[in-house]
Amino acid sequence: MKRLMAVAAAVLATAVLATAGLLTGCSTAKSDGSGAKATSTVRLTTHPTQAFQAGWNPFAAQLNAGVSFFYEPLMRVNAQNPSPQPWLADSWKFSDGGKTLTFRLHPGVKWSDGKPLTAKDVKFSLEVPLEHPELNLAGAPYTSVDAPDANTVVVHYPKVGYSDLGSFKNRNIYPQHIWAARNLKTDQNLKPVGSGPVTLDSFSPQQITLKIRKDYWNGSFPAVKKVAIVAAQESSTRSLLLKDKLDWSTMSWQGAEKNYVALDPEHHKYQVYPLLGSEGVLFNMKKGPTTDVHVRQALTKAVDVTKVLKVMGTGQPAVNPSGLNNQVGAAWLPADLAGKTLEQDAAGARAELAAGGWSVRGGKLSKDGKSYPLTLNVYQPYANWVDMGTALKDQWKSVLSLDVTVNNMPEATFTQKEPVGDFSMETAFTPPSADGSIFGALNAFSSDYYTPLGKSAASNFGRFNDPDYSAQIVKMATVDPADTARLKKLAGPALRILARQAPFIPIGGSASFVDINSSHFTGWPTPETARYTPYTSAGPDTTLTLQRLRSAS
Repeated sequence: MKRLMAVAAAVLATAVLATAGLLTGCSTAKSDGSGAKATSTVRLTTHPTQAFQAGWNPFAAQLNAGVSFFYEPLMRVNAQNPSPQPWLADSWKFSDGGKTLTFRLHPGVKWSDGKPLTAKDVKFSLEVPLEHPELNLAGAPYTSVDAPDANTVVVHYPKVGYSDLGSFKNRNIYPQHIWAARNLKTDQNLKPVGSGPVTLDSFSPQQITLKIRKDYWNGSFPAVKKVAIVAAQESSTRSLLLKDKLDWSTMSWQGAEKNYVALDPEHHKYQVYPLLGSEGVLFNMKKGPTTDVHVRQALTKAVDVTKVLKVMGTGQPAVNPSGLNNQVGAAWLPADLAGKTLEQDAAGARAELAAGGWSVRGGKLSKDGKSYPLTLNVYQPYANWVDMGTALKDQWKSVLSLDVTVNNMPEATFTQKEPVGDFSMETAFTPPSADGSIFGALNAFSSDYYTPLGKSAASNFGRFNDPDYSAQIVKMATVDPADTARLKKLAGPALRILARQAPFIPIGGSASFVDINSSHFTGWPTPETARYTPYTSAGPDTTLTLQRLRSAS
């Protein structure tokens, strides 16, 4: 995920010292005896943490590191060219006007305890959110699942389900013979059994070691025998990468080219894999002056995204005014938006305020004798977002004479305010999470997720509720995903509405950030050639990455 790194030398030195104790507690990559750098253990981090706890319950609200290695979905999605690809399912097909979806499973898949994976396991797994609504956080829209034979699964929808297809990349499959008798909410799952390429080898609070299965159903791992997931905060992760003690991580790194790549260009790689959506500033559409499109457009036109991205320093490109990445989303952008990015328009920004009847007095927006202060909530754990907030504050002051209060908030405070709409403006991803499809991207502003202020929302936190936009989304949901020409025709008007109504300032492209030290392994993909994203906790994409690694020795 997107994380920011402080890069000052003093901070780095402190991190090295702080990491010394951590390294003592960790077992470093074990030599196989074929050379100083020979190893068959890939060492990686999946997310910043000081220590792990034992337990791999896949239904828990907060998943432990390693869960994505044990369990697999029916399909994967290539994020660079979003389209579903087979995984546990070889094929799928809609029928009954899009209300029935039939999967054909890959034959011969076995769980790590040797039992066969069948359609009954898939039926059990897909029925979990139906029988346990408290676990249906992602909102499964189907109503029933059948397993007519060992390799066929049929999913039934109450209405057209085309837009749900990509969500199956996020729905892992679990062994019914293990979980049917367990408490899904409380079982710790200390000995996980899955279809994935690993089994649990050992655990300590500082390191989870996974052993590659010899009987894995989807190919071999020529150079990798074990995977060591290391507990480390971001500063420690940087130190481990710099000292050749870590092979792989996924975090954004401010100044990575200077502070990491330039120190060993042969082995130090910092890669940015663009996603369909973007990150920037989300407006509250239901309270305060940001309900007025003239205010939103004024704040948008006042921004110089090139300068903001330079301050952020994490390598994302500028994106389309609609919020789509111009490269990844090229197939969906209409001709009048294709290739465009936001450009600062100071005069236009001031004209927008005047057109809305607004003025600025004492640094605050003013209208009809009332003053309206503006605030921006910033998710503090992402340091590049903290810098983005500071840069935006300066630009709004320079162009519009506005004094915007920037509130840098810890995760707990920010995530408490966001779903209930308790903000004026906030830093955000759009979509906050998705399946890589155009449906997933546009649904971030769907009225299906609209809830009144004060009530928790699963998405559309800014409460965008445009009837014309919603009508386009409804039309798109009735189109077979294979009919891309029809989908593009319908997506165009929706994207123009987003650019015109400006519910969000798209500063830069969402991306998967990848940090590689190739001292021990070669065969890493590059953003220019990859058909998968080498993210350390991306399930099938992580598997594909490990399978293609070769020993550097």
